[in-house]
Amino acid sequence: MLTNKSNILPTTSKELNSITLQNVPLVVYLGTFIVFAMYLICVVFHWELFYFLSLFTVIVLITALIKFEAAFLFVPLTLTNPYMLKETGTNLHLSELVLIIIFIVWASRIVMMKERIVFPKNILYSSLTIIVTAILSLLVARYFVVSILQIIRDIEILLVFFMVVLYTLTNEKRIKQVFLFLIIGGLIASCVGLGQFINNASELRQSTRVFGWLGGGYGSVVASTIILSICALVYKGNRMLNILALITLPIAISALIISQTRAWIGALFIVLGLLFFWRNRGAKKKILKMAGFIIFCVIIVTITNISGLIHNRVIMDSIGGAFRFGESQREHSLSDASMFLRLVAWKKAILLYIDHPVFGIGVGNVRFDFSTLKLAKPGEGIGYVDNQYLQGFVEAGTIAGIAWIVYIFQAVGVGIKSVRRSIGSNLYLPAIGFMGCLLIFVLGSFFWVITPDHELFALMVLYIGLLINIYKINSIRGTSQEK
Repeated sequence: MLTNKSNILPTTSKELNSITLQNVPLVVYLGTFIVFAMYLICVVFHWELFYFLSLFTVIVLITALIKFEAAFLFVPLTLTNPYMLKETGTNLHLSELVLIIIFIVWASRIVMMKERIVFPKNILYSSLTIIVTAILSLLVARYFVVSILQIIRDIEILLVFFMVVLYTLTNEKRIKQVFLFLIIGGLIASCVGLGQFINNASELRQSTRVFGWLGGGYGSVVASTIILSICALVYKGNRMLNILALITLPIAISALIISQTRAWIGALFIVLGLLFFWRNRGAKKKILKMAGFIIFCVIIVTITNISGLIHNRVIMDSIGGAFRFGESQREHSLSDASMFLRLVAWKKAILLYIDHPVFGIGVGNVRFDFSTLKLAKPGEGIGYVDNQYLQGFVEAGTIAGIAWIVYIFQAVGVGIKSVRRSIGSNLYLPAIGFMGCLLIFVLGSFFWVITPDHELFALMVLYIGLLINIYKINSIRGTSQEK
């Protein structure tokens, strides 16, 4: 248990039944408004964005010092929208800046308050194994600095960030606020992608894949937003949340399609099937609601086409790229070539693992130049293995690969227990949503890599931490009810 019972269990029925914007601390509203206004001022008057960054840092820091749980709400917003701060002359993302501030304040609080934090043993053992094997892989790493950076990321996300999640989101109200802000962050990310698509379509008159501010992992965030929005839509007794979900769903669905990321689209369909038929009751009603959303999206696309904002060919090219129909022979060949390159990369990765089964070749060192299909120096334009599970074995050896698989199995197991324990509680739908998001990452990892991407890695661990805390809250409540 992370804190005493009085901190974990909500005390009022109003708190139990609400997931509204009214619950969010006023300081978050004011801070977000001021930051956004300052950003627009900097853009309009061509001021250096350092003014914006300085103000943003001060607002997050003051919020964290006054009300730490409120400052944590900046985390889901920035993880889903990791704007790169090019003005700093580095590759620093806005989400990384927020986490740095959160980590510093959290560590200070822990030292001053002297609270005892218990790390779940099963998750701890697999996490430590992943980190230790990554450190041992330094013995054979060709690119030492790259390996060090990945090890730091592993420690930061698997241990520190995970601890912050467990420490901060310890009651129902906080979990529901994060649930809400993940949807809002996903809505913003979807709008960014749609904005990029409209801009490219109007200028180039052709369809181009869009990735928001997230790169190739954009589809995972948008797919997760769809899952959370569906759960929010069927949440009873909260009209504002239902309206937010109703607005978010068509935008997120459109953004996912134009991203043309088939790995995440496929993962979404599988997860939707699992969640819809988790319990047979009401399955038809849910399917009809989804059909209604699809029809609504079609109407929006039709209106957009009639208005002349986007040419019909551009829209059809994006849909064809997402679902592989209506493509020319050349486009089919390019799609097939993409899958072929993945298969070749997997084959070469397996051969590398066979040659280096103990320590691997070094974390962060498995990168391919797809023009020559040979190992290359990590850098811009150089591809990954595109399989998280295989990457673990190749980068750090057999023990590391097994440890990652165990970590995923443990996380999914906790998620299933959390959903089952939440049946009949106010956290049931958020638990289903977080479980669905976790499964998006688990399935998408067969065709993508998670750990090299700071935001995707942190989001996956955030879902795991939320599910663990939901399980604890409902377990404590069940125990107290029995007594």
